[in-house]
Amino acid sequence: MGNNVVYVVEGGWHAEIGVPVSELSGGLQFYKDVFPGADTLMIGYGKRTFFTAEVKTPSEYLLGPFPGPAVIHIVGLRGTPIAAYPDEDVVTLALPPDGSRKMSAFIWQDIVKDDVGKPKQIALSTNPQGAFYDAKSEYNLLHTCNSWTAEALQVAGLPVSREGVVFSGQVMSEAREAGIQQCAALP
Repeated sequence: MGNNVVYVVEGGWHAEIGVPVSELSGGLQFYKDVFPGADTLMIGYGKRTFFTAEVKTPSEYLLGPFPGPAVIHIVGLRGTPIAAYPDEDVVTLALPPDGSRKMSAFIWQDIVKDDVGKPKQIALSTNPQGAFYDAKSEYNLLHTCNSWTAEALQVAGLPVSREGVVFSGQVMSEAREAGIQQCAALP
């Protein structure tokens, strides 16, 4: 597993990030105890009603983009996303110095805490096993799982912008371009 890296993973309409547990800093270190034995935390963002309940009707899909409360989904993964997902769905990016700390702070800041400062868990997930945590930010058409992922990468110091990002393909395209730039800069 690389040092100071982030994984960007696409799953259909949804993109999320994978952060090596060894790189968690600040409050996100809380999750080392929540997911013992995990090597990577998969962290995604989404609309609470869409993410935590099974969508069964076309009208529920149509309501997905409308504003509403959001959650952050966290899953402990043994190994890396490279081993768990198809190659074409994963981009590995080297983070600039202090990038892990900045990204961890961004994620931690968006998680609602209870009265004692612990993340406010909303529900458990079973496929994959993880947990949903209440988010401070609101989900809407301009602040989706994909723009949130792009923003996390941008905050970390990568050449990725959340502006205009709605679909997973957009954030993945930016992540792939950032990877190409990183490779071109190698001696």
